Amino acid sequence: MMKTAILLYHFFKSLIEIHLSARLPYGLQRKLCERRLIRSIRHAYDHVPFYRQKYDAAGVDITSIRSADDIKRLPFVTKEEIRQNFPDGIVARGVNREACRYSATTGSTGRSLPFIFTQATYAFYVALGVRMYTMIGYRPWHKMAYIKYTDLNYTRLGPFFRAVHIKSTIPVEEQIAQLRKAGADLIIGYASLVYEIARNATPDDLKDIRPKFIGINSELSTEAQRTFISETFGCPVYDEYSTEETWMIASQCRCNNYHIFTDNVWVEFIDAKGQEVAPGDMGEIVLTTTRSPAMPFIRYRIGDMGRFSNAECPCGMGFPLLQSFEGRADDCFILPSGKFVSSLKLLNTFTMYIKKYLHLLEEFKVTQVHSDLIVIKIVKGNQYDSAHLEELLADLRRLLDDSVSIKTEFVDVIEKTDGIKRKAIESLVSQKPTGSPS
Repeated sequence: MMKTAILLYHFFKSLIEIHLSARLPYGLQRKLCERRLIRSIRHAYDHVPFYRQKYDAAGVDITSIRSADDIKRLPFVTKEEIRQNFPDGIVARGVNREACRYSATTGSTGRSLPFIFTQATYAFYVALGVRMYTMIGYRPWHKMAYIKYTDLNYTRLGPFFRAVHIKSTIPVEEQIAQLRKAGADLIIGYASLVYEIARNATPDDLKDIRPKFIGINSELSTEAQRTFISETFGCPVYDEYSTEETWMIASQCRCNNYHIFTDNVWVEFIDAKGQEVAPGDMGEIVLTTTRSPAMPFIRYRIGDMGRFSNAECPCGMGFPLLQSFEGRADDCFILPSGKFVSSLKLLNTFTMYIKKYLHLLEEFKVTQVHSDLIVIKIVKGNQYDSAHLEELLADLRRLLDDSVSIKTEFVDVIEKTDGIKRKAIESLVSQKPTGSPS
């Protein structure tokens, strides 16, 4: 009971703070975020053995880190370093670990990455989720159904959340049956899972499943997927960008722009040499958490690629914009010539033909096996035509180098990467940026 009361206190405190901060002008918003950023870095150096050792070895004078520009002098941190130093090296000294929440993520590698956060941090993260959904119209009296492997125990927050958990691992027919009973106003889940539900739902199912809005997450989705989901359920579909270990990074508002939640994380976009890219240019995304004192992530390389924008959003929020999220660095293709092809471009090429020739393909997966070999697995649609497939392959060849061979394989089903998520684009070629700050 005491734990629940503490959680509720931090939740409502965070909820008020973050709804107010979302309306601050950009200049003031940035100033407050920089202050939290520097405080988080100083805290990491003072209380986390791993960061003290790393910064001392790099010759960094921590007192000289006074602004966002100064953090370029800090070395990057990788998932492998976090994994190797958990828990004693990476968890802050003085933290009551028994009172913390433990979790882990495997990502696309299948290797577990454990992490912990305090109850106050968890409450803040849940409040971020509420703000994310209020951005698209969610209100406390609405009922949500979230399709996820684990139960987030939203009911601990009392009547504020009218939430139903549907397991992501059960058959799609069972998920549809549970959604019919739920009567949810908001449906949340992986893009591929919600897409699969939309494809399998019958007209009778859709009489009972009538959401006002849908939120998709955790995967790079195509425009065709989002359009199909929206048309099937007759409501708008919004996307968000997050990681298990840092939670919300960016989310769409009703204007369909992605707002970077700088009151949670500081986001950098770097090139292959570790230098910051210009607005509109693609870069690797690097994160620094500002709300996780138990286990800070400082200049943390997550392997995702994206672009940021200096534009302002008509919705009025003061957060900077994520122009696009273009997949994981290890799912983008680097060809023998050094040419870089983002997973989003590959996805969009398929999307164009799926929209042009309906039911040409049921499913597909593109894998870069070697720098000069790409294998495409295809589940034929009920209107498959080899001539139309050749058109698609011709466009792919124009996107790629002449030195790259494309091999097609026809299959009955495409397996999910980890039993839950489905990756349409994947590279098996090692290609992560190796730059470090000068």
